[in-house]
Amino acid sequence: YQTAKAAGLTAGQVPGLKVKWAFGFPGGVSAYGQPTIVGGRVFVGSDNGYVYSLDARTGCVYWSFQAKAAVRNAITIALIRKDGSTQHAAYFGDLKANVYAVDAANGSLLWTRRVEDHVAGRVTGAPAVQGGRVFVSISAWEGFSGSNEDYPCCTFRGSVLALDANTGRQLWKRYMIPEEPKPVKKNSKGTQLWAPGG
Repeated sequence: YQTAKAAGLTAGQVPGLKVKWAFGFPGGVSAYGQPTIVGGRVFVGSDNGYVYSLDARTGCVYWSFQAKAAVRNAITIALIRKDGSTQHAAYFGDLKANVYAVDAANGSLLWTRRVEDHVAGRVTGAPAVQGGRVFVSISAWEGFSGSNEDYPCCTFRGSVLALDANTGRQLWKRYMIPEEPKPVKKNSKGTQLWAPGG
């Protein structure tokens, strides 16, 4: 929602809007995060792992980048230092807990870092960039597996971490549940269950 003043449209003008362009994701896949619009470009990820930079005026593709898994978060654009100069980087994560910095102008990989070893870990929130650091939240799909009686649930703790924006080096990591999970009981099938987790 935007106020009429911020959006530049009145409620009466909305019915007269017309499609200027459309972008069809190859292979019938769909967009996963909110699009980010910066400098006349639209940056958006997809469920097949491609991130696209599109011309905001025409919808034409400037570049595409293939991540290791689906990209579900919005892309964050911020400055990065490289070879003594600054340039814009596109920061995002994927559903295998990898974080990327890609050259926003041409889509070339600047760095990538796996930020969680847990098999269920993933990045679904848009990274935040401030003061030369990239802040990333790590979530998991472990809740979906918890109903499977063969799955040893639940060992994921959730975390937030900071990476160096220029290199991807991990600066710190804090778990949302500080205590490491311990075996607590076995279910009716004999599968070990763990706590605390979440």
